[in-house]
Amino acid sequence: MMRSLRLRLTGLYALLSALVLAAALVAGALLEARDLRQAGDESLLDAAAAVADRLAGATTLADSWLAEQEQAYECLYYLEDNGVPLEHTEKNGSAALLTGEALDRCAALGAGQSAVFGFEAADGEVWRCAALALAPANLRHGPRLLLALRSTAPLNAQLAGVAVKYALLWAGGTALLAAAGALLAHIALRPTAAALRQQNEFVAAASHELRAPLTVVKSSLQAAASEPDRRDKLLGIAGAEVARLQRLTEELLFLAGQDAHILRLCPEELEPDTFLLEVWEAWRAPLRQSGHELTLELPDEPFSPIRADKARMEQLFTILLHNAMEYTPPGTAIELAAGRKGAGVIFSVRDHGPGVPEKDRQRIFRRFARGEECRTGKEHFGLGLSIARQIAALHGGRLWVEDAPGGGAVFFLQLPAGR
Repeated sequence: MMRSLRLRLTGLYALLSALVLAAALVAGALLEARDLRQAGDESLLDAAAAVADRLAGATTLADSWLAEQEQAYECLYYLEDNGVPLEHTEKNGSAALLTGEALDRCAALGAGQSAVFGFEAADGEVWRCAALALAPANLRHGPRLLLALRSTAPLNAQLAGVAVKYALLWAGGTALLAAAGALLAHIALRPTAAALRQQNEFVAAASHELRAPLTVVKSSLQAAASEPDRRDKLLGIAGAEVARLQRLTEELLFLAGQDAHILRLCPEELEPDTFLLEVWEAWRAPLRQSGHELTLELPDEPFSPIRADKARMEQLFTILLHNAMEYTPPGTAIELAAGRKGAGVIFSVRDHGPGVPEKDRQRIFRRFARGEECRTGKEHFGLGLSIARQIAALHGGRLWVEDAPGGGAVFFLQLPAGR
């Protein structure tokens, strides 16, 4: 699926990039072609002007000089004297090139006027012509009409080279942009691929967790129907598994709501020390029954109030204390504490269990993650710490774990003041 999506995005990016690049290169090629044509026409006009300037200071033109100018400007000269082509015009073959239509266009020019145009010679070759109509006062015995002719073949070769150059630029640019598109698609889809992989893992893990209690419920109900003397015990087992299913469903709904960004807090003003004292009183008896003493440490100075959802905060501490109870050997204490952190407050829950290896300190906050040691029961699904971190994030805080001095683990919850 992701491979197909990546290929489609790459293809779309490459197509759009190729179209945009083609438009830009076509515009560039047209501008360069226009400049080449304009430079060629200006060169022809310069060639004609050179002869006109020579005629302004002399009454005759040497054929050798005209030949030198033709070689320098890569053109042919056509000159008329009172309507009669000069001998040089016959020698260089320019008279044979001109058609009647081209001569008519030149004849229409008034004295002192100039024009540049193209025409097709009798042999089918296309030429450019720069025409100057010289005033008789400037040429008393010289030609009346002065033309500079140049074949368009060299220009066409240049234009073909421009086309090839821009075509190669387009092909190379398209290939590079396609490669860049593939890389960008890979980078852009990486979070999506990770989310999809996480979703698949989540669904697989949830299915696994649901399968076990459902199997127990099914087998217990089947056995209760066939063993009346054990019915009460079997129904009790089924009821306990249903309770597990209910807790799992509630945890899954919480995480689904967080993923969909539809969870909302109901914040109220809380005194951190008062809240933590209530947590301590609520959990002291249950923990004592499980063989753990719950201690509380608060500073003498009062805290600044915080704004938090009390029910969600109680849920978070329930997860942390239950986790500490699961991983701490009986007979050891679990410690609650609170302190100031800048303008905010920092809570901590410490146990005296095996601690959390550094390599697992991020993993344990992932969904369906479990530790490898000291699991005393099957009451957890590996979702608690993930939910706790989500609750902390909803309050603008953060939750993390460190090694406790002397052994064990300590979970820290930092919240800003007045949120």
